[in-house]
Amino acid sequence: MNKIRNRLLLSFILVSLIPLIVLGGYGVTSISKSLESASIGKLNDKVSLISFEIEDFLKSVANDLFYLRDSVTLSNVAENIDRNSVFSTSTAIENLEKDFLAFSKHKKIYHQVRFLNAEGMEVVRVDRNVGKSVIVSEDRLQNKKKRYYFADTAKLAAGKMMISPLDLNRERGEVERPLRPVIRYGTPVYDHNDKLQGIVLFNVMAENFLELVYRENTSSEQIFFIDNNGFYYSNPASDKVWGGPSDLDSGHTFKKDYPELGSQIVGSKSASIVSQGEHIIAATPVFLGKDKSKMIGSIVDVAQTKEVLKSVTTFRNIFVLIGVIVFLATLFLAIGLAKSITKPLVYLTEATLDMSKGKLDSPISVNTKDETKLLAESIERLRKSMIILLKRKKKQ
Repeated sequence: MNKIRNRLLLSFILVSLIPLIVLGGYGVTSISKSLESASIGKLNDKVSLISFEIEDFLKSVANDLFYLRDSVTLSNVAENIDRNSVFSTSTAIENLEKDFLAFSKHKKIYHQVRFLNAEGMEVVRVDRNVGKSVIVSEDRLQNKKKRYYFADTAKLAAGKMMISPLDLNRERGEVERPLRPVIRYGTPVYDHNDKLQGIVLFNVMAENFLELVYRENTSSEQIFFIDNNGFYYSNPASDKVWGGPSDLDSGHTFKKDYPELGSQIVGSKSASIVSQGEHIIAATPVFLGKDKSKMIGSIVDVAQTKEVLKSVTTFRNIFVLIGVIVFLATLFLAIGLAKSITKPLVYLTEATLDMSKGKLDSPISVNTKDETKLLAESIERLRKSMIILLKRKKKQ
């Protein structure tokens, strides 16, 4: 009987395990892929959101720039410079200083608001430091003719705009301390004769939007903002930022820290997701300008794979736990069913063995409602028949 019981037990287990393995395996695979895709998608959404916030923050700068360029006070300065009217120019400059000061106080995002003449000399400059806007005195004004942003802006046609790289501000040729990251917007100013009279130039305080990157860092994720050559604008390790030759020239780059991924991430004009061993890396570019033609760098999220796929691991663990519970429950049920089926068979087998030995006193009966009961009734009739035959034989 043990063989029958074992066969029944094996059959019950196989009947339950095969669907569990096939359907469960398919379910685990498909759901795991969906969870993995969703988890990785969150990384892409995060860097895309940071990129959008930076672009949105700088979106209004172009309108501010053209607003000042077209202002009456700036037009008066340009026209008086062209006529070489010292008295009128002085008055026009004072009025422009007042306008620039009011503008700086109202906007609060510009470190410098400047008008430079065609020779690169600052004519009006308003600085904002520690929450206060001030007009820079004439004796502190500087000539910026040799700075790239002046040359790049002065050669533009009317209505065009220059957007500089994001870099560290310099004063009299030296990097300003404490470090002041800025991005410059400039546009040329022409008079009614289409003669260049100078440029309007903004220095946007980059800390305002770099903070958007800083605040997203966690123990399991590092968010970087890198330029088109891989140098860091933002890095949780403060000693690695501004490593480019035009800034601190430390040489720290994303390419050095992640050499296998550098070519795929640095300078890419499209969003990307890359897996590398213990890390999953998401990156998206940051574009500026109305036509988004100026790419200033990329937002990069380097996350630990185990943290990104934590939901997948949790799901798989829960599934395995449920599978074990189902298997054990099935096993106990199978053992119970096998016993309930084989128990009457064992009883009937023992009863027939007793009958073969002449033990006919005990009636044979089972409580089942299936064919086993019919078999028991047949054996019981056989027992009774044998008793009758034995009695007749004794009388003879």
